[in-house]
Amino acid sequence: MPNMLPTIEEEGKLSWLRLMWRYRLQFQSMASASIIFVGCGMRLAWSIFDTPAGKFLNNNNTHNLMMSWFIGAALGAILAALFVQRVTKNVAYISSGFLLILAGILTVTSLPQHFLAACYSSVGIGAAYGLTQIQALITGSEVAHKSIRGMLVSCERIFLWLGVCVQVFYTRVWRNLEPLESQGYGLQVDQLHGVALAGLGLGAVFLALSHRLESPLLLLHQERDMAVGETLKALHGQSSTELVRLREDCRQLHSARDWERFVEEPEESEAGWRPWARRVLPFLKVLLLRCFATMAISLSYNRAFLVVSWHGLECDMNCLYWLAFAGLFGSVVGAFVVDWQGRSKLCSLSLFLAGIVIVMVGGVFEHLESVKKTFYDINLQAIALLMLLFEVIVAGGVAIPALVYTSEAFSIAHKARCLAGVLILEQLLQLGLLLATFQHCITVSVFFFTIGGLSFVVGLTVFMLLPETKQLTLYECLLKFKKVP
Repeated sequence: MPNMLPTIEEEGKLSWLRLMWRYRLQFQSMASASIIFVGCGMRLAWSIFDTPAGKFLNNNNTHNLMMSWFIGAALGAILAALFVQRVTKNVAYISSGFLLILAGILTVTSLPQHFLAACYSSVGIGAAYGLTQIQALITGSEVAHKSIRGMLVSCERIFLWLGVCVQVFYTRVWRNLEPLESQGYGLQVDQLHGVALAGLGLGAVFLALSHRLESPLLLLHQERDMAVGETLKALHGQSSTELVRLREDCRQLHSARDWERFVEEPEESEAGWRPWARRVLPFLKVLLLRCFATMAISLSYNRAFLVVSWHGLECDMNCLYWLAFAGLFGSVVGAFVVDWQGRSKLCSLSLFLAGIVIVMVGGVFEHLESVKKTFYDINLQAIALLMLLFEVIVAGGVAIPALVYTSEAFSIAHKARCLAGVLILEQLLQLGLLLATFQHCITVSVFFFTIGGLSFVVGLTVFMLLPETKQLTLYECLLKFKKVP
C-alpha cells in the first residue's frame, strides 16, 4: 500500500473565527491596551463629540478642556519614546491604567466647579493614550502572526471608537430618562463618566498583570533565548517547522537594527541622499496617511455633521452618536478586510471614493454659503447620509491601513521614536484644527474641499509609493519600505 503524504492545512483557508481562536493568546496580549483605548475613547467623546461647550459656557475654559486630551497624547508619546522597547510592555499598560484611575477620580470630584482639574484629567487620559498606542502597535505587530497582524493591530481603532460609542450612547440615554423636573442632578452623567474611567483603569492594570507573555524581539534583545522559544511556542503553536521559521524571522529582524545594514548596494556612499531617503520617506508616507485619517474625527467635521443632522436626520438632541457608530462599523469592517484584501489596494480605493463623497458634500455647503440660505431651506438628509458614508469609508479603508502601515514601516531600532514622532505631529494637526474651529478661520465648504483634494493626492501617493505588505513578515515589510523609488 503506497504511503500517503500528510496534508497540510493552509493558513489562508482558515475562517476568521478559527484564526482568532488559534491565535487567541496574541489577542489576549492586546486586552489591557484595548481596555485603555475604551477609556481614552470615552474621554475623547466627552471632549469632542459630547462637547463641554454644550453643557457649560462656550469660552476659553471649555476650549482648553477640549484641547487637553490632544496635548496629553503628545506628552504620552514623548514619554513612550524614552522607554518602550527597553522594558516590559506592562510598564506602559500599568502606568496608563493608573492614569485612568487618577483621571476618573479628578473628574468625579472636580466638575463643574474646577475646570483646571478637569483639564489635568484630560491630559492624563491623553498621556495614557499616547503611551498605550505606541506600546500596543510595537508589541502587537511583533507578537502577531503575519496572517492576522492587521486585525490584531486594528484593535486600537476599534476599541477607541467603541469608547466613543459608549460615551455618546449612555449620555443620550441619560438625557432621555432624566426627569425634567429634577434639579441638582445634571452632573451625574459626568460623575458616572469618571467612575467608568476609574473602573476601566483597574481592569487594565489587572489584565496587564495577568498576561505576562512578552514580545519575542524584546526577549531576543535581552539575550533570553530559552524564553524566546517558549514564547513563540505559546503564541504560535507547537509546529517545530513553524517555530524554526519564526525564530529565524526574529533573528533577521533583530540583526538588522540599523538601516545601513539593509543596503543591498554596498558601493553606495553613506553620504549620499539614498540612505537618508530610506530613513525619512517611510516616515513621511505614514505621516501623510495618518494625518488625513485624523481629519475625519476632527471638531470641524463633527460640528458640520451636527448642524446637518439636526435638520437632515431630525434629531431632537446631539446626533453625533450616528457618526460614532459609523466610525465603529467602518473600523470593524476594515479590521476584517485589511488582511484579506491588503493594505494598499483597500486604502487607495477608499481614498478615491472618500474624495468623491466629500467633494459632493462640500459643493452643497458652498452653495448654501454663496446664496446665504439657511439650512431650513434645503433637505439635508442626503448630505447627512453622505457624511456618514464618508466616515465609514475613512474609518475602515484609510485609518485601519494607516495604523497597520505604522506598525510595519520602521526598524526595531527606530520604531518607538518614529511612532512617537507620527503621533505627536498628528496631535499637533488636531490642535491646529481645533484652534481654526474656535476662531472660525475656515469655512465648512473650504474645509471639505481641502479634504477632497487631499483624498485624491493621498490616494495617488498610496497607489504609487506605498508597498503591499499583506501576508509578509515584519522583516519582509521592512525590506519593502526601504526601497526608494
